[in-house]
Amino acid sequence: MNYISCIIRILEIPKIELTSNNIEMVRFRVQLPSVRNKIQSPIIIYSTIWGNLAYDIISYYRINDYALVEGYISTSSTNKKKNSSIILNITKLHPFLFKVKSEKRE
Repeated sequence: MNYISCIIRILEIPKIELTSNNIEMVRFRVQLPSVRNKIQSPIIIYSTIWGNLAYDIISYYRINDYALVEGYISTSSTNKKKNSSIILNITKLHPFLFKVKSEKRE
């Protein structure tokens, strides 16, 4: 596993899951910013946040918000499909281009 710090765009925010040890966890998809000079498809990775930081992302962040994150990145592959996915375990989360718009929920 490698340590990384980068800016991400949040694509979805699911509900908090509890593990068997009663630890809070949130799994969601994020997008890494693309390089301007190259035409490429967006890089979508799966992220995981553990513990009390999971409540922060549920409470304060919305879809299409940007955040500066630090964490460990790894790859996961399945033998049958030969596809690999990138997984980011977020340890620190800082707001970046944060929307302060209130939403009325009915």
